[in-house]
Amino acid sequence: MKKFKRILTKKLSKILIISFLLIVSKSIALENKIILKIDNDIITTLDVFDEKNSLQFFNKNFDQINSEEKYEISLQSIVKTRIKKNEIIKRIGEIKLEDTSYLDIVIKNRFENLGFKDLENFKKELNNKKISYENFEQKLKIDILWNQLIYTLYYNKVSINENELKKQIENQKEFVTSFKLSEIVFQIDEVNNLNNRYNLIKKDINELGFESAALKYSISNTATTGGDIGWVNENKINKEILEVLNKTTEGSITQPIRIPSGFLILKKNELKKEKKKLNIQEELKKLVNYQKEMQLNNY
Repeated sequence: MKKFKRILTKKLSKILIISFLLIVSKSIALENKIILKIDNDIITTLDVFDEKNSLQFFNKNFDQINSEEKYEISLQSIVKTRIKKNEIIKRIGEIKLEDTSYLDIVIKNRFENLGFKDLENFKKELNNKKISYENFEQKLKIDILWNQLIYTLYYNKVSINENELKKQIENQKEFVTSFKLSEIVFQIDEVNNLNNRYNLIKKDINELGFESAALKYSISNTATTGGDIGWVNENKINKEILEVLNKTTEGSITQPIRIPSGFLILKKNELKKEKKKLNIQEELKKLVNYQKEMQLNNY
């Protein structure tokens, strides 16, 4: 496990090369040139152009970012995906899902969030925008397999008290509140730099929008979708974070919240109250899975 961490840290450090590349690259030439090599996997200017086109489609505020930052974000996105893909292939052998039911749910959620009623119309629009549906689907497979790999490596560190969660479900109110949330997860070198980093992120949120700021600063997997988490039931939210959200007005962002992987900024987009139809076993399964995912995200 330590060896895996060292390998991943070493490979992720290559992302730092991007900052240097930005200084000498003012624009992306359509001529296909090699920019970076990860193991035997090359990244070209056309790869970056295609990624930029894709990010622009899935994030409505992407156009507000300047050209150099678009280039940096697009290249970072490719590097992260390629590192994940290479590690999966080394450990599992191929990018293949045994069960595609969860993939189907993720795809459905993605195109519905963009306002498409069905998959066919979504595919047509991707084709119109010259975005490969196969590449889009491949990225989702990589993320799913990556999460499974992380779980395999760290499952013994996951601590879930099902009895406590069951009590939590049984004691919940007749009406339950859900929040539509977006997130930015970031890290700093020193705690003294927290306010400066937060103010910088907040400035870009005000000027460019939350989605663009998430693309620029967030280290979470949700960065490529502008930090979108979607609707989250209050019973799935950490008590300390729930207290912060209850004090945050709709449409506003929170102060930085300390989490094991760094700091978290949440945007409270909307909230709704619904009458709860309680199926204890079904709710317990959902809550256990959610808690596992939250803990594994820290790794």
